[in-house]
Amino acid sequence: MNGLEQVKSAIAGALETAGIRVRTACAPGWARAYPGPVVAVGLRTGESRGGALSSYLGQRVDPATQVSQEVYGMRLELTLSLDIYCPPKDGTEGCDQVLEALHQIMLNGLPSGLRPTELKWEEVVWDEDTAMFLRRGSLGCSAYFTAASSEDGLLLSDFILKGVVTK
Repeated sequence: MNGLEQVKSAIAGALETAGIRVRTACAPGWARAYPGPVVAVGLRTGESRGGALSSYLGQRVDPATQVSQEVYGMRLELTLSLDIYCPPKDGTEGCDQVLEALHQIMLNGLPSGLRPTELKWEEVVWDEDTAMFLRRGSLGCSAYFTAASSEDGLLLSDFILKGVVTK
């Protein structure tokens, strides 16, 4: 999974843990299928900071094998879209309630590799395409990734979002 997909997945997971419905990929009219509020998570803008080989972080030793690996870091600066859709029965108040939950999640519920810098939102409007209320939002954040070199030191493993448990 690439860096952007890891970030979107981490944000979606934090929202779902808080009981908010989430979609990360949307086809036209998709929101109509939801009986309650749903948040669409996507990318507005992004920028990579620091190349892998120039972002040397040090070495780590695998406790099981005692093999030493070089560790590298990468940072992405992202602005994600967090667009809140609410059916007519929930009204604009539904969008406001989800926005309040988003604030709490951004403060306390993200992996350590995601550092939110700002959460912006617009006024609630009626979206003709989905027949739902819509509040467009954006989350500015820095995402920090690490990767380790292979045993021979020639190849880097995939970059993994810091603070995310992998199998």
